[in-house]
Amino acid sequence: MAKNDTILVDSLLQQMQRVRPGDIGDIFERFALDQILKSFDLSTEEMDFGWTDGSLDGGIDGFYILINGRLLTDATDFSWPRTGAEIKVFIITCKHHETFQQGPLDSLLATAQDIFDLSLSNSELSGKYSSKIKQCRDLFISAFKQLSLHRPTISFEVVYASRGNTELLGASIKARAQQLITLLNSYFSASECVFNALGAAELVEHYRQVRSFALDLPVQECLTAGQEGYVVLAKLKDYSAFVQDENKNLRRYLFDSNVRAYLGKNLVNADIRNTLDDNSGPNFWWLNNGVTILATSASLVGKTLKLRDIQIVNGLQTTESIYKHYSSTTDSTSDARTLLVKVIVSQDENVRDQVIRATNNQSAVEPAALHATERIQRSIEEILLQHDWFYERRTNYYKNEGKPEGRIVSPILMAAGAVALLLKNPVSASKLKQKSIRRPEAYQSVYSEVFPLNAWPVVAVLMRSAELAILRGQKKRGSHTGVISAWRGPLAYVSASRVLGTFSFEHRNLISMDLSVLSDTFMDECWSCISLVPGRQKSVKISESIMLKVVDAVRLSWNVDGQLSDGRREIQRPVKVEAEVYQESEIFLLSVLERLPAQPWLPSIHVDVANLLDVKPARVSKAINLLIEQGRLMKQVNGVVFDAAGTEIARDTSR
Repeated sequence: MAKNDTILVDSLLQQMQRVRPGDIGDIFERFALDQILKSFDLSTEEMDFGWTDGSLDGGIDGFYILINGRLLTDATDFSWPRTGAEIKVFIITCKHHETFQQGPLDSLLATAQDIFDLSLSNSELSGKYSSKIKQCRDLFISAFKQLSLHRPTISFEVVYASRGNTELLGASIKARAQQLITLLNSYFSASECVFNALGAAELVEHYRQVRSFALDLPVQECLTAGQEGYVVLAKLKDYSAFVQDENKNLRRYLFDSNVRAYLGKNLVNADIRNTLDDNSGPNFWWLNNGVTILATSASLVGKTLKLRDIQIVNGLQTTESIYKHYSSTTDSTSDARTLLVKVIVSQDENVRDQVIRATNNQSAVEPAALHATERIQRSIEEILLQHDWFYERRTNYYKNEGKPEGRIVSPILMAAGAVALLLKNPVSASKLKQKSIRRPEAYQSVYSEVFPLNAWPVVAVLMRSAELAILRGQKKRGSHTGVISAWRGPLAYVSASRVLGTFSFEHRNLISMDLSVLSDTFMDECWSCISLVPGRQKSVKISESIMLKVVDAVRLSWNVDGQLSDGRREIQRPVKVEAEVYQESEIFLLSVLERLPAQPWLPSIHVDVANLLDVKPARVSKAINLLIEQGRLMKQVNGVVFDAAGTEIARDTSR
């Protein structure tokens, strides 16, 4: 390993520390996690989710569960593949050391023995673990149980990252690594487990891997060509190479605009794989719709199509199937089968968004996933660009362009800011998650067209200033994502109220704020005031009562007038439709009454009466319940009859 690799890593960490102050050990962890998971192109929020470092972490600094390449963050809100699932688990330990040491692997081995023994509940674990570790463990168990019937493939990658030299790994470290591999393989049949040590040289190599959006695609035939695009036939094996990076990983970042995840071996994908496996069948493009690529420029030079700013907007299932097929095929030199590729060339963002929406609306897709193409999202992006903020309405778009991390803001950050500052509801902002605004009513109230457009840059400044203040205020090392996501909205609300002198501020007041007042000292004072509120330290969950105490503390400290409730609005929820009241004719009710024996009845009495009346049992059951509600029959539960006062008056003694 070259000594300069360590110097370069340290230089990168120092640059990151200037942008986002914090402990150098935490900054190294985040840097290492970014490099290790680079090929999956996770968003900032997704990276934060699996960052588990802190007290009681069991030596695990990163715990990520990916299903077919997609990070699992919520088992109740995930598109589970029906079959052919691949569960990949990353267990990562990061140490800002100049050497590799045995201690971190000792901790991982003890933790793995505990948390991957699925016969144990969380309360039965021998060690004490943070809620974050338990949450990730629960997600893994959910994935394992959800997919177990479909025989998923399970792989574990244990990674130890430091600033050390991997060429100098000691025998004890290699032995511990082998113990970890053996242990995990013993817990899960047919699983695969690998151990990787990443030192300064490997981290630098990962860092230098640039995501390329300008690629060349060899083609066999060009069916149409023009300024607006091309329709070409490309060899399957050439297309497979086109979508792979230098390490033979799928370039997942090319699919940022595609709203579907790989669905595993469903009926369509099974057909695709069967077609790929059958070399003697018809040419592939005869049987498949092909893929659609968006590009800002394209030119055909000989038999090579040169593309820039590539986005594959339709054909994810086809692409993944082709990639998987040729990744497992040893000899494809004689394979001449081709794929239909449609290339649309446009630099107009409005046109590109229309193409994305149209190509992804042709099959069942969750409507919320297409919000990135809507006018309000483009408007927010445009107004923020005018103030040097980069709004990631398309996942990692600006991150992949190399824009400054400190100036990139995500949709969920801006949504939380809108709830805290524009709806003036800091408590709801603290609880906001992506699925909270999935319903149209909620989405439209958070990203309202009524909000003045020039309020969004102010929201960005306040929210980012709040995040940095919370980060500066943390005394312990480790990931503070839970505290930051919970309190950035309330802190932004408090800071704005202090600047404006009132909790009764309106949108026009927010827009005219003097943002130069929001210095580090100013924001730190606001956060310190919040931190001293009784009960604030107990939990990242913010209740109405805690927020009222915060408002009182701010009012006393800086003579801020108004109330927490001033101007507050709720996130809209769907209007509940009143359940239709069950009605039945009096003639039918009397017919049921006449055929019912004295109470108590047998459990199957509604079936017997239904047979007599030649109707469905469910109708008789509803009629009996209605007669009980009307007081014409007594309430009966499990053979016990009760009067109107709830006193037992009879019992079926045959039970």
